[in-house]
Amino acid sequence: MRRILLIEDELIVAMDIIKCLERKGNNKVFSARNYKESMALFLMEDINLVICDVNLNDVKDGIEIIEELMEIKNIPVVYLTAYDNTEIINRAKDTVPYAYLLKPYNELQLQMTIDLADINFKKKEEGHIAVEENIYKLEELTKREKEILLVIATGKTSKEIGDCLSISKHTVDQHKKNIKKKLNLSTIGELVSFIMTTHIEHAIR
Repeated sequence: MRRILLIEDELIVAMDIIKCLERKGNNKVFSARNYKESMALFLMEDINLVICDVNLNDVKDGIEIIEELMEIKNIPVVYLTAYDNTEIINRAKDTVPYAYLLKPYNELQLQMTIDLADINFKKKEEGHIAVEENIYKLEELTKREKEILLVIATGKTSKEIGDCLSISKHTVDQHKKNIKKKLNLSTIGELVSFIMTTHIEHAIR
């Protein structure tokens, strides 16, 4: 069940969104009209997605509310706005939203935007977890293996790596074999992918 916090001060708009999203069956929507209600619901309920109107007539606007919510928990945000305003969009970018919906929008646009925001957020989170797991695996490598991995990241061949480190091509190939085994990788292609996704030059110290 997706638990959505809707921050919208226009009652009719809020009711339409709730009806649309809960009709799908896998959404539970909690509605807030202002900063105080938003904070209370966000802290009380296990919210995993926020839909927020940028232009709220309250002590804080939608962007300011999202800034505070993101300090508590990082979840996908979809902004609603009636204005295609560059200044507002630039301010909103700082909170790294997953989508914008310009009013008026239809039910299909709303559903698709929410679904895509949720999917993209989960993919990004999975990517972060994978990178963390990769960094943990690096601890199993010897100092020499880490040195070779760093040179592999520059695109050099085994012979070039050997020349750089004053070792033979055969020794480099043996180290590559050991590295793949320790990292549970089968091919050089998988090793290159590991290097790219882990940002190896920053991960190895």
